[in-house]
Parts: sequence; structure tokens; C-alpha cells
Amino acid sequence: MEKVRVLVVEDEVIIAQSIISMIEKMGYECVGTAIRATKGLELAKALKPDIALLDINLKGKETGIWLASELKRELNIPYVFLTSLGDKKTIEEATATMPYGYVLKPVAQQAVYAAIETALARFSQENRTPARREATLAVNNTLGEKEEVEKPSLLIKDALFIKDEYQYVKIILSEIDYIKSDGNYIEIHSQGKKKVLKETLKNMEAKLPTDIFFQIHRSYLVNVEKIESIGGNSIKVNNEELPIVKERRDALLAYLPS
Repeated sequence: MEKVRVLVVEDEVIIAQSIISMIEKMGYECVGTAIRATKGLELAKALKPDIALLDINLKGKETGIWLASELKRELNIPYVFLTSLGDKKTIEEATATMPYGYVLKPVAQQAVYAAIETALARFSQENRTPARREATLAVNNTLGEKEEVEKPSLLIKDALFIKDEYQYVKIILSEIDYIKSDGNYIEIHSQGKKKVLKETLKNMEAKLPTDIFFQIHRSYLVNVEKIESIGGNSIKVNNEELPIVKERRDALLAYLPS
């Protein structure tokens, strides 16, 4: 399990250091900092952060607005603008890039936290496929829920972001061994560690890519790439025996490449 990785691009060093301190106190990881937009883009390409905090009015030829456009076009990374109240033209240009939020200077920790949380949730929602959105909505309707209810986990690119106290932690999908249901709670088993969160297995299944995860039992989803052997009524994943019902066993054998 990893921390959410944040890139900070801010040309005022004192402000940048303050933001880094806030990020680390909240349990996130600052993977890099830059004072120029071009260097920020270079770091983003190399480090692949989960989210970027960008000063709008960076010094130099290229602005934070330019960097935001490049992050969206080249890397599809969500970003939040750091800004003082600027002129109308600058705000209009920034808004045109469709940012995932704004943090006003002087920067407050709660504002940074709220911006990161909101940005990750919105980015996850926008990047679901139409079929995945419909499946999740159908699950929520079945549970008597609305789409706007609090989501304890987010799927972003190749990772699952789950709430750990007040911040998200990141679990790479390919590192998950299996997911076990226990009523309205699930256990995510990954690399010998277990994370428990309040969410139904059905709701989690609707979020996950079907080419990686397969339901072998009403209480288990497994990463098919982690299956070591398949028996008559059980399979082995990471040296653990998990139950599999006959119809799901037959479906799994048909699903796996011959």
C-alpha cells in the first residue's frame, strides 16, 4: 500500500515548503517540487504523481495554466490551482482548463486537504467508462443509495484509493491478491497485508476491471493473475486456500486462456 503521491509546482519557496509540510502531516507524499512550469512537466513525466498542485502565476515564459493544459493533454493527471485572487483574464484562462479545484493563498491545511480529496473523487468519477458508471449506479440503486453518497474507495487508473482515517491510501491493482466480504465490510489482501473498509463486495466488484478480478464465491473476488492452482472446491492464491463454488469454477476455467 502506498501513499497518495503529490507534485507541487510553486515558485515561492516559503509557500512551497509550507504546502509540503501540510501534505506530509496529512499522510500524503510529496514526490517532487518545481519552481518553473517546464521543470514541473519534466517531473510529472518522470514521477507520475497521482495529483499536482500548481501555482497559476509561475514566473517564466510558461505559466501554471500552460502546465495544467500539458498535464491534461499528455499525462491525464488531475491538478488543483494555487492562487491569489487574480485578474479576470487570468481566472478565465485558468477556468478554461477545467481544473479539479482551487486553493487560495495564504494556504490553509484544511483547504489543501479538501482540494485533494475532492479532486481525486471527481477524477475517479470522470475517468470511469460509461459501462462502469452504469454498473456502479445500478449497484447503488439496488442498495437504495444515490450516486452522490460518500464513496469509501476510488478507482484511478491502475490503482484503488481507499480511505484510511482522514486521507486516501493507494493500492496498486496488480498487487491485490484477493478481496473477501464480511457483510457490509470487505478485506483487501495485498502483499501479505490486509486493509478493512466499509463497502459491499458487490459495490467493489462494480468498480474493478473485469479482466483482472473474478468472483469465485459470493464472499470472494480474486486477482486471476495471482491464482497458483485450481482444485475441485478451492483455489490457491499466495499460498492461501480460498473456496470456489462449482459454477464459478467452471466459469473460471472457461475464462482463463487455454
